[in-house]
Amino acid sequence: MVAKKMGPRFVKQAVADWLDFAFPRSCVCCGDLLLPSEMELCWVCYAKLPFSVHGYGIQNPVAKSLWGRVPVMGGYYLLNYQSRTMTSNVLKSLKYDGGLIMAKRMGELMGEELLLDPMYSRCDALIPVPMHPKKELKRGYNPALVIAQGLSESLGIPVIERVLVKQNTTVSQTKKNRLERWYQTQHVFGLNGLLTGVGHVALVDDVFTTGATAERCLRSLYAGGLEKASVISLAFTV
Repeated sequence: MVAKKMGPRFVKQAVADWLDFAFPRSCVCCGDLLLPSEMELCWVCYAKLPFSVHGYGIQNPVAKSLWGRVPVMGGYYLLNYQSRTMTSNVLKSLKYDGGLIMAKRMGELMGEELLLDPMYSRCDALIPVPMHPKKELKRGYNPALVIAQGLSESLGIPVIERVLVKQNTTVSQTKKNRLERWYQTQHVFGLNGLLTGVGHVALVDDVFTTGATAERCLRSLYAGGLEKASVISLAFTV
């Protein structure tokens, strides 16, 4: 009788409970131990994050940063970013510490917020900013792709992978200014085929700084036949 109750769900939960006991996780911001239901960030710290007060649209700072550079329908971001803050801890975890659960959950939360925004213009597809294959293989995943997958869960919009490709490797842009970033992203992004039957896509990234990467990606997409685009980023540098 007991054996019949031990189905796949019971076994999965038992394994999860054991892993949580044997390898306790801690919050990337405060260091406190996490509950099994929490992502890499505890809910107390999550509530303290500097959330954006801007909704989706052409007046969003993400979109405004691209005015006069490349056409956009709108922009959206969830968190304000500054170095040495809680947001920087979140992004560091997403980029370098394997924060897969948090990356997807943040994407889901952004999608839920977008659905509530009356200005949100529904997209046909989501396209993550790509990583160079060697870098992605070394890291194990592309944070922008995982965020896009979370957005897809909430918005019911498909993710298009591999149509936008990063052709050349680049060094970290963290300490580069706007002009240096713009020059470094020249001839970096290309298309793996044409976009057919897709009118409006949202380009998805983890952090938006000067807009150089988004501009180069969108130029490649428009060259491949894209009609309209928006930009969605987890964080925006203020």
